[in-house]
Amino acid sequence: MHDLTNLGLGVKMSLVKSVQRTQRLDLIRQAVIENDFTALRKLAREPEGFIHDGWRRLIWPILLKTHQGSYVDEKGCETQVADTIQVYKDVERSLYYYPQDITPRSKAHKQRQLHAMIVEILWRNPRLKYYQGFHDICTVFLLVLGKKAAIPAAENVALFFTRYAMLESFDPISKQLRLMMSIIEYEDLELMAFMERYNVMPFYALSWVLTWFSHDLTDLKKITRLFDLFVSSSVMMPLFVASAITLLRKDELIGTNPEYLHSQVTHIPHDLNIERTIGLAIRLEEKYSSLHLQKRSGIWLHDESTINTWYRDWGIHGSMAPDRIKADQYLANDIPVEEWEDELLTEWLAKRKNSIDVGGLMDFH
Repeated sequence: MHDLTNLGLGVKMSLVKSVQRTQRLDLIRQAVIENDFTALRKLAREPEGFIHDGWRRLIWPILLKTHQGSYVDEKGCETQVADTIQVYKDVERSLYYYPQDITPRSKAHKQRQLHAMIVEILWRNPRLKYYQGFHDICTVFLLVLGKKAAIPAAENVALFFTRYAMLESFDPISKQLRLMMSIIEYEDLELMAFMERYNVMPFYALSWVLTWFSHDLTDLKKITRLFDLFVSSSVMMPLFVASAITLLRKDELIGTNPEYLHSQVTHIPHDLNIERTIGLAIRLEEKYSSLHLQKRSGIWLHDESTINTWYRDWGIHGSMAPDRIKADQYLANDIPVEEWEDELLTEWLAKRKNSIDVGGLMDFH
């Protein structure tokens, strides 16, 4: 038995962290061996997530329900896919910030794989409309999982998580961003008053949500940590993370020169505390169910939106196979934008303005 009484506090803390890390890795290993979807989902939402990409290569396919069976050979045909010019442009701009140790030759190879990956997904699902930023999500899956496993993983994300962004209409994503602003308003009316005063619209978080933050963060470790959270949570989670980032930056934003506020709020700080952000996002998720948030805000999403169909078509249980046919049916249906929705938007904006004015909050300068 070793005597640890004479060790310094720093050494003792390091030993404690080492023991905790070992215990956590044991839990992850056991959950993988048992193919325990519930345990893996819980571990993903706890501090540190899955820690290493080696574990993510095993676990993300389980959580995205693509780990069983063999994937069919690639058959995607570029000439049968729309928006190929935009795909080319986006792929050419990819792999800029990460990984940092990639060689030009390896980068070119990865870009070819990324292009083929996107073409395959769009070819297999012709009703999916490519959007700028989808390539960022695909890049992360490609780097972590490798091309063969990344294609079905990103495909399921497109069909069941980001489908709202792969439609002809911009209305679904617009409504979801307004839900995010409602969360911020309910949590911190003072901050919302400040943002309203300087006309900060919810679209500052557009690329955050559309790319699962993989476009706006440059640290791949932080990005993969967020992906741990997203693949194990409901489709609402990117909105909760966006809300959490904004709420945690309150003092910084209020102290910003209004002339630079719009630029400042769009850019996520490099020193973002990712675990603190995730912790707050999970608390917001527990506080605001999607139905409660729609009722309270008056912002009603379409019945076939990913938010309203996620629990029914995807769920939180690993035994539930995703219904790809149903997802394709959703994509086949047009989303009508009715006049009453515009009226509700006007009413929503007026209601928020009145609640802020009545609140008697300080005048920000």
